[in-house]
Amino acid sequence: MDDRIPETQPSGALVPPPRVPPTAVATSAPLPPRGPGGHAARVHSSRTGAGAFLAAALDELDRLGDRIAGALGIH
Repeated sequence: MDDRIPETQPSGALVPPPRVPPTAVATSAPLPPRGPGGHAARVHSSRTGAGAFLAAALDELDRLGDRIAGALGIH
């Protein structure tokens, strides 16, 4: 039989099911500290070519997002 089906009492009343505690799916990590000017610290590496272009493009998008969030007051 299934463990979740409650047993019946001799009087015919059902036993309340046991409480199963909720399970945490995930937790968030704390955000890294912001440097001067409100921007996250940059990690400099020796990327070249497409990797450097992609990193620079993402940095610019991050700055744009920070400016939009600051203008809307949702830091």
